[in-house]
Parts: sequence; C-alpha cells; structure tokens
Amino acid sequence: MRNIIITTLLSMVILVLTGCNTQPKLKGFYQSETHVNGYHIQITIHHNDNVFVEYIDNREVDRGTFEEIETGKYLMTSDHQEFTIDLTKDNTFYMTIKKLNDGNPIKMINLDDVPVTFPPQFDDVEEYKELIAVSIS
Repeated sequence: MRNIIITTLLSMVILVLTGCNTQPKLKGFYQSETHVNGYHIQITIHHNDNVFVEYIDNREVDRGTFEEIETGKYLMTSDHQEFTIDLTKDNTFYMTIKKLNDGNPIKMINLDDVPVTFPPQFDDVEEYKELIAVSIS
C-alpha cells in the first residue's frame, strides 16, 4: 500500500513539473523590451490564421504568414522578408533589424495573448517600411 501511495505522489509531482515547462505558442502581441534607436518594434500574431503583422512605432511595415517548423521554432514569410523566430520558454524571442540596431538582437517580449492592431492613420508609413527593407534575419 505504501508503494502505491509513493508511486502516485511521484507521478503527480512529475506531471506538475512537466506541465510547468511546456513550450508556449507564438500568439498575441510582442514588443521590443526597450527602445531600439528611438523606435518600438511590435509584432502581432494571429495564431488561428497563421498571420503576423509587424509594426514600428505603431505603423504597419509588413505582414505575412508563419508556420511552426519544429517545436518553438517558426518560419515567418512575407513579400519583403523571411526570418525565423525561436520562441523561448518564457515566451520571448530575439530578432534583428540591421538598419535599426547594427545587427544586434532585439529582445521581443509577449505583452498579451490577444493580438493588437493599430489604425492606419499615419502619413509617414513609407519611411518606416524602409527600415525593414531586406534587413531582418
């Protein structure tokens, strides 16, 4: 009887510990941890549609689709670029925009599981799109 209790308790501990270490899914709203040369980088992930929208200072600069190519690793594809995201267990990832940070990684943190969109009310969007032109890896 004692062995059954010990086995049950150990099984429960293992289940709890493995449940706490699950890989998060890429979804919601991510933003750069800090300013990047005066800019905020943002990515909205529409998980159910496999669509992402990239913003710089709330201005849409790119949109495309994504697919999970292995657990926690996503291939992001648009008309302007193709890059991969390696999502960490703490639901962050790093990306590079060479025109903004000289090739240094930008830490992106998940602010919410709900995607955020911004209204297209800016007249300088083309200037922001130039920042990502063939520069993300």
